[in-house]
Amino acid sequence: MDTTQKTYRFCIEPDASIATLEAALQVVRRLDVELRALRTTSTPYGMEVQIRLAAPEEDILTLCRMRLHNLIGVLPIREMPTLVVNNARQAVT
Repeated sequence: MDTTQKTYRFCIEPDASIATLEAALQVVRRLDVELRALRTTSTPYGMEVQIRLAAPEEDILTLCRMRLHNLIGVLPIREMPTLVVNNARQAVT
């Protein structure tokens, strides 16, 4: 089965960062999205989160991003660029 994978990066306000992170993970679980990676970093302004998700369709990941954006305490979400490998070029070398 082919899956679409995206990496999102966002910050969580410092007031209740653990509770907000738990709510974000509940959104991912409820949509049946595969959690591939999760990295958190504490900053003076709250918690920085980098999360890599996978789903069978890109629309599910878009819906997930919209629902994460609606959580209280989650600051703007950025989609991280993905590395594109040119398979034709690798076959030549």
